[in-house]
Amino acid sequence: MAEASDTLSSRLFPKKAHNDYRGSPIALYALILVCLPLTFRGFVHFLKGDSGVNSIATIITFPFEAGTPDPNNVIYMFSSLWGGQQLINLFLFGVVLVRYRNLVPLAWLMFAMESLFRWVSAVLHPLSAAYVERTPPGVMATTGGFVLALIMLGLSLRWKPAGHAATHAEPSRS
Repeated sequence: MAEASDTLSSRLFPKKAHNDYRGSPIALYALILVCLPLTFRGFVHFLKGDSGVNSIATIITFPFEAGTPDPNNVIYMFSSLWGGQQLINLFLFGVVLVRYRNLVPLAWLMFAMESLFRWVSAVLHPLSAAYVERTPPGVMATTGGFVLALIMLGLSLRWKPAGHAATHAEPSRS
């Protein structure tokens, strides 16, 4: 299903969502592979008692006195909410991969934006060594994730002519 005008804008934001993906197969398969650690990350943040903040990210547990509110619970709650948002993004990526593959470029743009926002958040609210036992895995993955997302976004936008679809599938009939 070809778009009326084949522009960068129409590749990122097509008028119709369908399963005719014409970008690089590398970007498609990389999105599938990226969903695996995203699944783990989302469920850990959402369901784990400390939302992974202490046990994985090694952020210190803040002391509190009996009878006063535990400040750690606020941190766990917000991290759990973040895990829920990550699972919503993962669900959308799954829908793109199964049903609307022409939105793969948009999925990579979303992943790049998430990585960028993570980096900006770390700059706006930096945690010094006093807050962590060692560098959290998310900190190490943010830059790599952003670079990967930009490369895959570029590959997903390098479309082949309609007759040479990289992963051509029949459009969904709704």
